[in-house]
Amino acid sequence: MKALKAIAILGLIATATGPILTFTGSIDVETNKKIMLAGMITWFLGATPWLGSNKLEPTDSEVEI
Repeated sequence: MKALKAIAILGLIATATGPILTFTGSIDVETNKKIMLAGMITWFLGATPWLGSNKLEPTDSEVEI
């Protein structure tokens, strides 16, 4: 799980780095789009397994409806 969290955080960092580099003039808009796409895909691949890992369980086993 720790590896997935690290991968997800790297994806977020990549997603945030692209616009900053574009703002400073280091990269152009097309490169920014590619960096943000790669960061988004990395985030979803890394975060989906550990965000959905918490199983919800009822607090009371005898619930009347």
